[in-house]
This record gives sequence, structure tokens and C-alpha cells, in this order.
Amino acid sequence: MAVQDRVEGVYGPGSFTDTAFTSVPVESKRLLVELAKKTPGFTTDQSLIDGVKFVGDELPCIPGPIKSQAFVAALHGLAGIVGHEILQLRGFKTSGETTINTDAAGLFPATPALVHIDGSDGPQILKNPAVKAFDHGALGTPVKLRSQAIYPTATPGVWFQLHGSLGPEPILRSIGVDPNATFASGDEAYEHIKKVTQTYTASDLEQLMLSRGFPGSIVHSPASWLDTTMGRSLARHPLVDYSKVQFTEVIPPVAFPTAQENPDARPLAGIKVLELARVIAAPACGTILAAMGADVIRVNSSRLPDFTPAQVTLMAGKRSIDLDLEKDKDKETLESLVADADVIIQGYRLGSLERRGFGRSLALKLAAARKRGVVYLDENCYGPDGYYAERPGWQQIADAAAGSSYVIGKSYGFPDGQGVLPSLPISDMSTGILSAVNVMSMLRDRARYGGSWSGCSSLTGYNAATLQSWVGLYQPDIVKRIQDRFQFEPMTSDLHVIELYYAIARSWDRYAERSGNSYTRNEEFYTHFKDSVYGKDLRILAPIVQYTNPLDRDSTPTWTSPPVPFCFNETAVFN
Repeated sequence: MAVQDRVEGVYGPGSFTDTAFTSVPVESKRLLVELAKKTPGFTTDQSLIDGVKFVGDELPCIPGPIKSQAFVAALHGLAGIVGHEILQLRGFKTSGETTINTDAAGLFPATPALVHIDGSDGPQILKNPAVKAFDHGALGTPVKLRSQAIYPTATPGVWFQLHGSLGPEPILRSIGVDPNATFASGDEAYEHIKKVTQTYTASDLEQLMLSRGFPGSIVHSPASWLDTTMGRSLARHPLVDYSKVQFTEVIPPVAFPTAQENPDARPLAGIKVLELARVIAAPACGTILAAMGADVIRVNSSRLPDFTPAQVTLMAGKRSIDLDLEKDKDKETLESLVADADVIIQGYRLGSLERRGFGRSLALKLAAARKRGVVYLDENCYGPDGYYAERPGWQQIADAAAGSSYVIGKSYGFPDGQGVLPSLPISDMSTGILSAVNVMSMLRDRARYGGSWSGCSSLTGYNAATLQSWVGLYQPDIVKRIQDRFQFEPMTSDLHVIELYYAIARSWDRYAERSGNSYTRNEEFYTHFKDSVYGKDLRILAPIVQYTNPLDRDSTPTWTSPPVPFCFNETAVFN
């Protein structure tokens, strides 16, 4: 479908809506082809692109007009292709075929919610004694929970995404809300905060958050975001954004282990990945790389808050150690891991680890000393440069900034400007697979061309890409068809993303009960771990990329160890 076949403005300024519906599998293939063309350095081997097969229901399972399901399916298709390229570099003969079930891809953004432990699921999982609370009470009261919500301002028609982060107290105080105030419900807390935000103009709230170093964003339309200096800066970068680091050309190529050297037939067998990250996006990347065969070590600090539910899903295939960079011994441990790693995933604010002496500069220095290049990935909110680049940000901020929340709110019938979050951690999880494509592409090119490689994947960049005219949005009648099928519960500006994703999972469950073993009841979409630390039967969503041809079935991504809690292992060195 060409750009001229879309109608502009249906969901607000800068939105582009299709005039005809295309099924999710067909649309996923179209997006894959376009992404392959738009990604610098991506393969031109048409057989690998043609070899990606998308299967699934024609109708999306995610509410709203944004093509999140098809887009994330296409990103997994890219990963499958690069996986084949790496296997071929390792000396494996492959079919070049990749299968992506688009129904499973639709569930992928809900990964943290789709957990079963010995028959328990949903919020009950958090009561499992092995699931240690790492959020430090960040969401423990109604007022703290509603510190992450979208609010009206004194500026007519302009709403603001407030975000209490993992420490809501100073952010609430900055606008004049007592973080210790007690409320009977989240609704009551929301109304209280709402009265306060309506005393600020949208620009005053933006400036206040910026000056204090806090996250937050005006709910932009797609057009108004691209009118900002930051929006234009980010738009200059491709979605899969990486390059060889200047002056590392003398470092020779690093070959992948051959089948004789490492019989593990998964693409990334023998690759050492150091994950320095919290919450969802970068950890999602790490667990995807682990399924691809990489040895992944996650470094946490028990002093820092984190997203508790991620322990049960996004730690699959990893080991995790507790390091405190205030301690010299722990600094030495981290430096030794950096020195040995092939890949470093950095998911903190841009520059924050650099200021602690453990950023890209150290990684490049140690890589030069060992004469073996390193792959370094920054995953953040706003991208590699621009005046917001070092600003803190989360998925909800990216949703508001790029225009996603605006489009969703408009599609649900709310007034212009009122944002509603996309119903799942879509940007987080999708940036996870985007980051994995980035890392795998850099590893491939390190093996081909040598040097060290550096890339960046951003939440806002992902969101903005899904709103571009070449992608398009579903028509209002398709949005209604999705709602009629799944009967999703009401979604409003006050709700936290955790509330939203459990609500979506309930709707999927109810639909599965009515229609048979589909979506959340399809056992083919899951993998089971026996006798994990969490219980005798832990079930989580399986990897989306599947190599189903018998020639390369042993290479299909899978985890060889169950998820473990944060800070679980006493020590860890790369295998």
C-alpha cells in the first residue's frame, strides 16, 4: 500500500490511516520488507527475506490503531534473518527459513504478565515467596501508583505524562503533592493529583521536570513531536542504528565459533553478553540473546529499585550477580566482566555509567588492549544525541512524547490531546527485540569486518517509527472489530501500565475460553521449566523466532536454564 493510499489526521495531526485492511501476517511481511530496505547494512539476499513466513489470525489482538503486533512480528523476522547469517558464518548449512506466528508476536509485549507457576497466574505471581520485591515500595500506595499517569494541565487540550519513576517521592513533592498522603483508592489519588496538575501549564510542567532531572512529557501528537528539536534530532537516525567505532579499524575480525568448536547450534553460542540494565527493554534484549545461545550475565545492585515482575520472565537463560560500585572489590569484578565480554548492553541513562567509569570508553579501551572488538549497545528513551539524550525516560514517557498515547486516546473517543497509554509495555518489549537485532547485526559485522561496534536503540525512536506514514494505522472500523472480538475492559488516562496489561491478559483469557485454545490458551506459544526456584512448573512465553525446517531445527532459539531472581548468583564468570 503506497503512502498516498492513507488518510492524514484521523487520529490527530501527523497520523496516517489506511484505507483498506490487510491481515496481520500479510502486513507483517510488508513491514519486514520495508524495514530491510530502511536498515543500513541489512542483507540484500532476497532468499532470506522471502524465507520469513508469517502465520496467524488476520485480525490484531492488541487494541487500538497502532500496528504494534505486525511491527514487532517484523522485527522478530529481522532477527531470524540475521540469525541465519550468523549460522552460515559459523559453517552451518541452513534452510534460510524463519517462521513467526503473529498471534504469539501479539502476546510478546505482555510477556511480564503471561506467567504461570504451579497453577497460579496474574498478580498472584507476585506473592510467590521466591519473587523478592525490588521496587522498594515505589508503587505501594495509591498516590505513588498514580504518580505514573496522564493528567490534564492548565493548557487547553494539552495533557501531561507524569512519571514517578522508581522513586516517586521527590517528583510528587516537586508539584506540591504529599507523597505520604493517604487515599482510599487510586481514583481518589488521581483526582487529587489532577487538581494540582491543572494549576500548571503543560510547558511549565515540562520545564519543571526537565530542570529537576525528572522524567515527564507533554502528550504530543505525532506532528507536534516532529516539530520539536528533539523529535527532529531523533528522526535523523535509522531505527536499527549502529556503526563501527572510529579508529578501531585495526582490530581484526572475530570469528564466531564453528560447529566443531562449539556444538551448540543456536546462532549466538559462545558469545558473552554483559547486561547492565533494569526494568524491561534492555533486559528483554538480554533474554532474547540468551535464547539465541549467548551466555548472559546480568549485573544488578540490590540497593537500586527494579521492576519486580521481570524476574520471572526476563531473566530466562541468564545468571545474575549483585554488585555495588561503591565497593572497590565489586568495581574490580565488573571491570573483569567488561574485559571479557563480547557484548555490553547498557540500559541506564545515556552517560550515567560513563560518569562512573564503566561506560563505552572503558569497554573500547579494554577491547583495544585484548585486540578483540567489542559490541556496545545503549538502550535509552531518547536516542544517541539531542538535548534530551541524557534525560531520564521510561516507556510511558516515550509513548507520550512520540504521539502514541495521543493516537490511542483519540481512537478510544477521548477529546483531542487526551492521552491514554498503549495497553501493554509495547515500546519496552519491542525495543527489546529491536536491540537484539542491533546487537546481532553488530556481531555479524564484527566477524566480517573487524573493529568495535556501537549502537543505540531508543523507546521513543521505536514509537515514532510505528507512526510514520509508510507504516500506517488501522481504520476506526478495524479498531472496533478488535474491541468487539476481545471485549477489552475500559482503558483510561489514569491507569498504570501494570493494571492495563493484566486487564488485557484477562480479556485474552476470556476470548480463549469462548473460542477454544487460542492466544493465551495455546500451549504451543509457551515453554515450561521444571523445578525452577519459583516452583515445580514455571510457564512463560516462548521465543517468537522459530526455525521450523528440519535442517536447522536445532538452531531454533530456546533457553537452557529457567529465570532466576535478581542478584541470585553469588559469583559469575563467562563460560
